[in-house]
Amino acid sequence: MSKASSALATEQPVENKITAWIDKQAESPYPMWALSAATLATLPLSVKKAPGIPGLFQTMAFAGIFAGAGYVTNAGDAENGSGIATAWCLSWSFLNAKSALKSMRPVPIALLGAVALNTVIYGKKTLQVNGYI
Repeated sequence: MSKASSALATEQPVENKITAWIDKQAESPYPMWALSAATLATLPLSVKKAPGIPGLFQTMAFAGIFAGAGYVTNAGDAENGSGIATAWCLSWSFLNAKSALKSMRPVPIALLGAVALNTVIYGKKTLQVNGYI
């Protein structure tokens, strides 16, 4: 067996690498803090009432809640931080996903993508903690 083929034989499948990356991110507050910062960055568009962007109150509230979920994770309680993050990302999606997609504008769709990514990252951890997967 050559060196190249033995390296390929010991390499993890792509699914395992993705799962390992998601699990690692769920222990970190940074994805949630990045979402909080991205939400705050849409504040000027929110004031202008740009299509697909949540209103001023929602933008401020969700940015604070996302930052708080990151804080809980950073304080050492990744299980509850993941639960908070999952619940509020799903709430954001329920309230804003349709208008973000209908707007067909890059900023609302990018924000929706960030929310969806955080839902996957922290949702997987929440489902594991509760014994569903």
